Amino acid sequence: MISFAPSSMRSSVSAFRARLASGFVWNLISTFALQGSVLLTGLILARVLGLKTFGVYALAITTVMTVVGVAQGGVGIIGTKFVGEWLHAERERIGRVIRMCAVFTLATGASAAVFLVFTATWVAEKLLDNPSVAPALQWVSIAALFHVQTIYLQGALHGFGAFRAISVAGTWVGLFHLIGSVGASCAWGLDGAVIAFTCSAAARWWLFRKALLTCCLEHGITRSRESRPEDWALIWRFALPAGLASLVTLPCLWGVTALVARQPGGVAWVGLFAVAHQLRQLVLQIPVLLNTVASSVLSRLKGRNEGSEYWQVFRANLLVGVGLSTAVVLVLAAASSQVLGLYGPEFKDGQGLLLVLLLSVIPEVIGVTAYQLVQSSGRMWRSLFFIVAPRDLLYLAMAAWALPQWGLVGAGWAYFIAYSLGCIATLAVGLGGRQQLPTDR
Repeated sequence: MISFAPSSMRSSVSAFRARLASGFVWNLISTFALQGSVLLTGLILARVLGLKTFGVYALAITTVMTVVGVAQGGVGIIGTKFVGEWLHAERERIGRVIRMCAVFTLATGASAAVFLVFTATWVAEKLLDNPSVAPALQWVSIAALFHVQTIYLQGALHGFGAFRAISVAGTWVGLFHLIGSVGASCAWGLDGAVIAFTCSAAARWWLFRKALLTCCLEHGITRSRESRPEDWALIWRFALPAGLASLVTLPCLWGVTALVARQPGGVAWVGLFAVAHQLRQLVLQIPVLLNTVASSVLSRLKGRNEGSEYWQVFRANLLVGVGLSTAVVLVLAAASSQVLGLYGPEFKDGQGLLLVLLLSVIPEVIGVTAYQLVQSSGRMWRSLFFIVAPRDLLYLAMAAWALPQWGLVGAGWAYFIAYSLGCIATLAVGLGGRQQLPTDR
């Protein structure tokens, strides 16, 4: 059982500060640059393009990022987990795994980009019931190649604990994305916005690749040309179930967006839906950046079999993440009308949806944090069948039922219910794998 006694909490917070403070600060800067630029860019584009055109832009980006999530196949998990664990005792394997991830993502990223280019018109007409999305979708298809490859680069950098390098690269990418997207959209409208998105994806890949090469050089690690069966076995153990999980999660999330687009509100509803989820994701950045640093630390502690500190860091991460997220949720909920008004007066119609999605943040934070135990214990296949598939299929089914009756608020309640049940399932699967984790003495 996880103890939250006062003495345990004090020691947990002490360990948390000692091991995570530096990484948290750098990760905060990176998250502020990357996610802040995305949020600010969305706010400006909503005003520049207008609600309906912004809805087309949001549909195109959501579709591409859905395919990216499937194509990346969980290589980010491999990078973070095994680089962190092997840095202490099996450094020679790191170069081989990094090369394996590079080859894997090059193949899947290129396949994703080609697939999107050739199916854009069909997807826009048949699935989204909105042919106007097709040109934008074709423009952003190339971005899939760069986004897929960037995921393993970021994962490996997290494994090394190179949060300063991530912060520097993220800051440059965020500035490029913000300035490029705003400038291009003002000059060329929707076409300019989607071209800028693709260019910023290429810049992100180049900067993070450069950061990883520098990090490997500092640790004396070279990208090996050797390939061994035990390295590729990680694809089966981690990448394949993670990829299949993405194949369930992301199409379900995208499917709900597609259902929203087919409602009487059309792309205008998609714009409201996209903004509400952007704000929900903004709140989630606090626990996500905590978890990113914690995952790197937990991997190293597991590699050294330091059980007491492993569980102290986990407990402290959970407490701090839930506490900070709750505080931000309360503030944002109180100011929800004013915040939505920043996007334009018509965006205030999404206030009911936003409030429900903010409520869903708390169980989602607990689930995201507990998922570290699932990854650390290697229970990825159980995660697919007992967490991801039931949660996301339930969300899609409930949203399909609720949208015609209650509109966007109905979709919000479907999300809340599905992810609350997913939180319970994650705790059960994660704590069920304690025998594969360091002992809490």
